[in-house]
Amino acid sequence: MHNLFDRQATSEIRLIGGVLMLALTAFVYLYQRAFLPSYFFTDEATIFNLMNYSDLRLLDQNSFVSTAAVFSLLGPAGSQLLLLASACMVIFYVSRKSVRLADLAFACVLMLPFVMFNLKLSKETVVILMNLLACLVCSWRMSNHRKVLLVCAIYLIYAWQFRSYYVLIVVMMMLMHIVFSTQGKFRAMIVLAVLFGCLALPGDFWNQLQQARDIVNLDRDGLSDSKTIFSNPLSPNGIVTALPNAGFAALRFYLAPVFSLRVQEIFLSFTLFFLTFLLFRRHNYKHPLALLLIANFAIQTFFEPDLGSFFRHLSAYAFCVFGIHYLPQVQPGKKKKIPRTVAPLGPSNFYRKT
Repeated sequence: MHNLFDRQATSEIRLIGGVLMLALTAFVYLYQRAFLPSYFFTDEATIFNLMNYSDLRLLDQNSFVSTAAVFSLLGPAGSQLLLLASACMVIFYVSRKSVRLADLAFACVLMLPFVMFNLKLSKETVVILMNLLACLVCSWRMSNHRKVLLVCAIYLIYAWQFRSYYVLIVVMMMLMHIVFSTQGKFRAMIVLAVLFGCLALPGDFWNQLQQARDIVNLDRDGLSDSKTIFSNPLSPNGIVTALPNAGFAALRFYLAPVFSLRVQEIFLSFTLFFLTFLLFRRHNYKHPLALLLIANFAIQTFFEPDLGSFFRHLSAYAFCVFGIHYLPQVQPGKKKKIPRTVAPLGPSNFYRKT
């Protein structure tokens, strides 16, 4: 089993996988209205109404209005082209980056929820393009510090124009990067400073973060799309309840079939576990995209109101795992072997790139 997961995926297999994923995209795009429930198109209906029956300049700015402004600028045909282009770029990216068979298997698994959620007018379209840009930045030859700063800048621009809570993703990503970039006593001091900072935040901040989940679900109970909603087990009361409520949400996501044994929950749990497996299999926890994945998931646990919403958001950033390079695992007591392609350092080749 170990050799199967680590076996390299040949270019031919990656090509076949990419073609199959493109065929799935075309099928879902053409026939999604025939087999997907109506609540899959709720966001599209909202954006469509904003585009056609409202003056966007006179409305209070929020994520729906900002997204509608983007699609309105492109027009109906341009919006559809943007949807298809974003999906095709993700498929090309994951096919090209599927270094191992396990990667290609996850790509095929991920593409099913990806195309089901994202081949219609949605707020996630801009998020997908933003995360593709983050993957591009992280492929450049520069230090991790610069990559993190650029990715955070991209997310801050999105938070400014679309969803303000993405600032929290930036903050968490920066804090994790600082912690992972330090060692020893200095790292311990930073961790303690972060903990004291969290305790110093007003209780109202933590309450608003938690209450978002319960407020959204107040008017949804009994609706056709309310089968996967869940509320906080503890009434919001500052940081004391923030972490337990977030922890419960994480368990709700990972162990969804335990609470409701249906195909949707099984597939969600399987996808999330598979993503986690690939993330840790790379042993590259300091990579900016690894930090980005963890930060996105962590912030979701605080206020995501239902499994469907979580899965939709997950599909828009999970493909970032393919941009994380594999690092060789060093077993305890053994020295890391120098690859044969790397020449020993000497006066003549000290500046040679390896």
